[in-house]
Formats: sequence, structure tokens, C-alpha cells
Amino acid sequence: MKKLALVALTLCALLGGAAQGQDKSAEQKRADAAAQQNARGAALLKDGKFEEAATELQKAAEAAPKSAVIQSNLGYAYDRQGRADEAVAAYRKALELDPANAIVRNNLANLYSKQGLYDDAARELEDLVQRDPANATAKASLESVLKNKAVMQERKDQTSSAVQGAEAKPQDPQAAYNAARVYARLGDADQALTWLVKALDLGYDRFDYMSLDPSLANLKKDPRFLKLLEERRPAR
Repeated sequence: MKKLALVALTLCALLGGAAQGQDKSAEQKRADAAAQQNARGAALLKDGKFEEAATELQKAAEAAPKSAVIQSNLGYAYDRQGRADEAVAAYRKALELDPANAIVRNNLANLYSKQGLYDDAARELEDLVQRDPANATAKASLESVLKNKAVMQERKDQTSSAVQGAEAKPQDPQAAYNAARVYARLGDADQALTWLVKALDLGYDRFDYMSLDPSLANLKKDPRFLKLLEERRPAR
């Protein structure tokens, strides 16, 4: 009976070892499949086929969720498609797996910068510089981001001041016109035209000046601006 029990225990151990061997084999198959899908995805990225690349890389990421390389490639595929939120998520996942990956962190910073999220971009670049003080590219990018942030803040201050001035004098056509000029200088044609309409509704009538005003230069090729002048200019 003791020998029989020993044989049974040995058999269980062997079966357990066989099961573990099978599990490892299945895991290796998934890893191999993920590597092949990642390779296909990378090739598609080089060919500019970003949607197809994303499909392959999504499959690879499902098979190998702990691969920073696959997450990085997936983030790049999303980025090139304009799928910003998904790109950020993939880049952040890649950095969780590989915090020292300078390329991924730089890509993430560039994506934040394109979205106008300069604080987020600066945070990533500052991390890069801290990890690698000799990284000249990261330093230059950080300097550029901080300059863009300052310009954006200046624009916000200008528009805020102009709008506050117009709201403080809601019946003053000149105040509304000044707000239109600020928005036009900043390249926001929609807001500029909105405030021009308000100024005209309030009685602004310096049409000759509007046609020559250098602050409205960005509007002069906009058909909406030309149509507005034509419709609102008094008949002579």
C-alpha cells in the first residue's frame, strides 16, 4: 500500500510538471505571436499604413500586455492617426513598463505640446533632463515648450482683457470692436467675426477703417469678413 501511494504521488508530481510544461509552451506561443504581430505592425508603420499597423499592434498588445516596445509602437500608430487620447494612454503604459525610455517620453511630450498641454509636456521633458542632463534634444524641446507656454499665457491675458473691457461696456461699439481686433491678431477668425458683428449691431460704422485696419489683416482673405462688409456697409 505504501509503495502504491508513493507511485500515485510520483504520478501526480509528473502530471503537474507536464501541465506546467504545457502552460509554458502556450505562453511561449503567445509571446511568439505577439513578436510577429509587432514586427508586422512596425513594417506597416514604416509604410505609412497607420490604421493597419494599429490593428496588428493591438493584437500584439493583447497577447503581450507587459511589452513596453509594443505599447510604444501602438502609441505611435495612434499618434499618427490623430487618436490623441489613445496615443497618450499607450505611451503612458509604455512608460509604466519602462520609465527610462527616452524616446517614448519625448514622443509623449511632443504629443502634449501639439495639444497645447504645455504643462504636461514640460513635466515629461523635465523628467528626461533630470534622468539625462546631457540630453541636448530634451533641453531644446523643454525650452521651446516653455516659450510656447508663455506665448499662450500672453494670448489668454490679451483676450481676457479685451473681453472684460467689452463686457464692462456692453453698449459700446468700440469696446466690441477692440475685442474683435485682439482675436483677429491672434488668428481666431470665428471669435473675431463674432465680436465684429456685435460691434456693428451696436452701431460701429467706420467701414473704411475696418477695410484698412492692420489688426484685421488675418480676416481680409476670409470670405465671411468680405461678405460682412458688403452687407453692412451703408449704400452711398
